Amino acid sequence: MKDLAEMLEEQLSEAVEVKDPKSLHHYIYLLTSNYIEQNIHDRQYNELSGSIKEMLTSMKESFRRVDERLEAQQKQIDERFTAQERHFDDVNQRFDDMNRRFDKQHTLISLGFAAITLIIAAFNLTLILS
Repeated sequence: MKDLAEMLEEQLSEAVEVKDPKSLHHYIYLLTSNYIEQNIHDRQYNELSGSIKEMLTSMKESFRRVDERLEAQQKQIDERFTAQERHFDDVNQRFDDMNRRFDKQHTLISLGFAAITLIIAAFNLTLILS
């Protein structure tokens, strides 16, 4: 950058009449230092922008992997609930079968008691009538 400052100072001194060389030197110094600072800021901005882009890419990839894991876990949970529902349906079916069997047994026992009652009543009636 010193070469740039020297070139600017030389070109400007040839182009215009210089009354104060120190002032010209100070002007060129301010001009080039601002240019240098701007270059530094631009480079830092580009580096920061690149870092942010890399970080965003990394974050998006991480979020994608987390989403995949959550979807896999949700699928496992759904499969477990489906298996549990099938199990409960099987258990309900067994209880329904047992309930029907007990209803049939109750009906048969009731018919048996009714038949025994009729036989006893008929026997008592035959005893009374004889």
